[in-house]
Amino acid sequence: MTPAKDCTAKTARSADPGVVAANPADFVGRCVKVRGFWRDFGFYPTHAEAGQPDALSVSFLDTRRLGLYLSDADLARAPTGPSSATAFGTVGVCADLGDPAKLTGYCGFKHGAYLAVVGIQIAK
Repeated sequence: MTPAKDCTAKTARSADPGVVAANPADFVGRCVKVRGFWRDFGFYPTHAEAGQPDALSVSFLDTRRLGLYLSDADLARAPTGPSSATAFGTVGVCADLGDPAKLTGYCGFKHGAYLAVVGIQIAK
């Protein structure tokens, strides 16, 4: 999952992560900036959602969570607990990528929205 080449911090448009996750078709291919909570390779609108046990896999968060495709460096520093963060990148939908058995990362086990991340920063 590669972000669009023209997706930068300057060109990203603010969007609510919960709205993007619930309506991914409205955002596919768009460069967005989301504020919420980062945990592992998921991004959530609220601290409570990010703090759920097994937050990446529970189905009731499928329309609230964005899967993240991160650089190796960002993946290595991904927090294991909810952390307030801002991310920007290009939106996609896992189901549009084909057979999940042939995919890696988030889309290998979920069919919802993902963000091909250009940049992500934990709030100070």
